[in-house]
Amino acid sequence: MPKSLSASSPVESVLDKENFTLEELLDEEEIIQECKALNSRVISFLRDRAQVEQLVRYIVEEPPEDTDSKRTFKFPFVPCEIFTCEIDVILKTLVEEEEVVVCLMIRKTTQLLNYVKLLTGLMLKWLPGNADSKSFL
Repeated sequence: MPKSLSASSPVESVLDKENFTLEELLDEEEIIQECKALNSRVISFLRDRAQVEQLVRYIVEEPPEDTDSKRTFKFPFVPCEIFTCEIDVILKTLVEEEEVVVCLMIRKTTQLLNYVKLLTGLMLKWLPGNADSKSFL
């Protein structure tokens, strides 16, 4: 089919721009379908360490309070869906690049440690009076 008769996807239109951003790509409705279809141009862009790190940041970092709904809802959702497409080269970057792994763990690790400290404190208060209780066993 001649190129002039084929329909170009909005994602391809973004990719054809000289200086497009990750946000422009994430804003396209068809980005998840293009990932599932293993669009090589999309994957080639998204597999870069800087892009994977930004995808993770959209998921784990709280958006500023005065931000628009795209940053609050769409930009965390779309990267999550991209990761669940299980594209090997993107997942490889996710787990093998130290900066990305650190970005993924920093926020959640702090919250988890605070939760464990809270539970430990509660258990230490509860345990002495209830250790010999049959409900504990």
